[in-house]
Amino acid sequence: MNAVSCPIGLSRTPGQPRLGQLVVARAWKYDGTPHWVVPGYLLGSDEYGYWIFQSEGSLVSRPGRAHLAACDALCLIPHTGSWVGTFYDNPGEDVDVYLDISTRIGWQTLPTGGWEVNSIDMDLDVIRSNSRGLFLDDEDEFEEHARTMGYPGPLIEQMRNSAAELMSAVRADQPPFNRQYRATWLERATELRAPNPNLRETKDH
Repeated sequence: MNAVSCPIGLSRTPGQPRLGQLVVARAWKYDGTPHWVVPGYLLGSDEYGYWIFQSEGSLVSRPGRAHLAACDALCLIPHTGSWVGTFYDNPGEDVDVYLDISTRIGWQTLPTGGWEVNSIDMDLDVIRSNSRGLFLDDEDEFEEHARTMGYPGPLIEQMRNSAAELMSAVRADQPPFNRQYRATWLERATELRAPNPNLRETKDH
């Protein structure tokens, strides 16, 4: 079954998004089932992709389940590659890096302003945690869904290769997966949330 609910043919690159614009990260499953939805604000882009700030207390939801984010996080939508990354700000949280192996990643504008980035979550997750270290999660779910949802053979191979490459990169603590690299983007998030003394003057003129 095809993922008919996830928009098809979206651009991998947004047009010209502005700093601070709303970006909703919306994931689907391969059979078209809605998955996680997380709002955030665009911080900018670099050689790795587009960085989105998801603040503590943001509503994180999917059908039948919702919670408030326990800490600030960064979402990275890469320019290329079959994954979407989340990087957590609080060293006290167990999870440090969470990479969702994904396909059909694409951007579209929201009717009320801002952007939405859609992706199909392919079950496999590359996770680095304080308690378990680095591991590949949900391999059993991936195998089950490959059968029940009819993942094509080439897609299965592509997703497994992506997971293996990411495991190596995270194990080596390469940027953008290390804490030193994300610190710069977290600083930008702090600046974005700080009151802008020039904002009133700009609007008045």
